[in-house]
Amino acid sequence: MIILLILLAMLHTGRAAIAGYEEVEQNLITKLGLTRRPVVDKNMKIPSATMDLYKSMLEENNAMKTHFPLPGLHASSANTARTYTNKGSAPNSAKSKRYRLQFDIDSIPEGDQIKAAEVRFTMIHDTMLHNEEIIHVIVHDIVQPGVKGITKPILRIIDSKSINMSKVSKSEVISFDVTPAIERLSENNFKDNHGMIVQCVTESGSQTHLLSVFDFLSPEKTLLLVYTDDGTSEKSTLEGMMQRSKRSADEPGGPQKKTKKKKICQRYSMYVDFKDVGFSDWIQAPPGYDAYYCHGECTFPLANHINASNHAVMQTLMNSYNPTVVPRACCVPTKLSSQTLLYVDDDGKLVVKNYPEMTVDECGCR
Repeated sequence: MIILLILLAMLHTGRAAIAGYEEVEQNLITKLGLTRRPVVDKNMKIPSATMDLYKSMLEENNAMKTHFPLPGLHASSANTARTYTNKGSAPNSAKSKRYRLQFDIDSIPEGDQIKAAEVRFTMIHDTMLHNEEIIHVIVHDIVQPGVKGITKPILRIIDSKSINMSKVSKSEVISFDVTPAIERLSENNFKDNHGMIVQCVTESGSQTHLLSVFDFLSPEKTLLLVYTDDGTSEKSTLEGMMQRSKRSADEPGGPQKKTKKKKICQRYSMYVDFKDVGFSDWIQAPPGYDAYYCHGECTFPLANHINASNHAVMQTLMNSYNPTVVPRACCVPTKLSSQTLLYVDDDGKLVVKNYPEMTVDECGCR
């Protein structure tokens, strides 16, 4: 009987632990802007453009920014990038000079503001095309599709570029700004998403065709990237960047042994491994990161480097006078920075997002 009671108690404890973990997980998922735990396709491939975008946010010169560096695009305040692959069928003819793109974008999270959008085409390295021919590529927004034999589609030009084929490099990526099209679609919650038309025009009337210029047969080589801002990130102002001081040399750089752990309030290493917490299936990169944590005592008198508030100084003073009435000030994060994540959202789309307040930069007494 005693053994049975022990087993029941263990079972109850285990269930409580699982329930607690699930609650924490759901809270984190909600905090990250998701409605449920993403289900990931095991065969999903991460396009190189998406990975490059993620890596660009990890470069040293972007370490203090929470927004995407996109030359030529008005996305200075975007903190989220979603990737959509082309779902359109291949051109009916290899000689076609028009091709319809179809991206399955049907919504963006409520509260997200569209800042920019681009389509990226990967060029084919064809030595036969390395001449001085100029190819004009035009991208049209399909405002209203036509009815075969009755009406023509209503198209609107949204971007165009002229390409000198003699200067094309292998696997070069050409970007077209399609922000007006995505803004138009968002006004009606993407219900009128009829796709886009890519048109190839040559000056010489040669037999240069779309399939000999762009790789439209590989879905990951034709991408739509939509940049949004959910309003949660810090503003990339000069003042904000100047406030982020470099980590001082005397701060602990790795896990601390208990025997050497100082009692004074300071920052310690805390590596979050997404595999250990069960998130590695939908968080594609990084595998983990050092979030750090604050620990230590705020004892009287508070040293200048403790980064204490005026209130903490007074509270510590009163605690030293009467510790039974006034508790000590707490060692807490006083400066936090963002962390870039590449993950699969609850719609199965790849997302690159900068989340604010993910890493402790400085600790202090409050």
